[in-house]
Amino acid sequence: MKVTFVLDPGKSGGYVVCHEGLKALTLHNLDGLSELLDHLEEYKAEHREALIEEVPSYAGKDIPSSTSFKLGYSCGALEGAFRALEIPVHFVGPKTWQKGLSGLSGLTGAPRKRVLKEIAHRLYPTLKPTLRTADALLMAHYFFTTKR
Repeated sequence: MKVTFVLDPGKSGGYVVCHEGLKALTLHNLDGLSELLDHLEEYKAEHREALIEEVPSYAGKDIPSSTSFKLGYSCGALEGAFRALEIPVHFVGPKTWQKGLSGLSGLTGAPRKRVLKEIAHRLYPTLKPTLRTADALLMAHYFFTTKR
């Protein structure tokens, strides 16, 4: 069985564990590496891969440099953990996976996150996505519906 970990490395990020693409999904808050590493251990015998949201090198004037640093640090730590375990890592940028999603134009911050959550809920209502897990769920949707 193929298991894909799809991760939003943000401060209030989350991740999705995907079994055989979108056949079975579980949503998780990303509260640090220890829970994630426990999940990786659970699927040690499976073919594993990871999809991590690519973080921008420059976040812009609305995002403090301290936040950008933490985001980059988190992304690097996640990539390092997967690569240390010899798990293939793919990246997708926010502009790429959000392309084509309606209702996002002109929105930033919390209002944009709420619309992303609403879209995730419309696509996967039984999973009950939260603000923390919606981005990872939408990245998984993008990855398996457009890239595979």
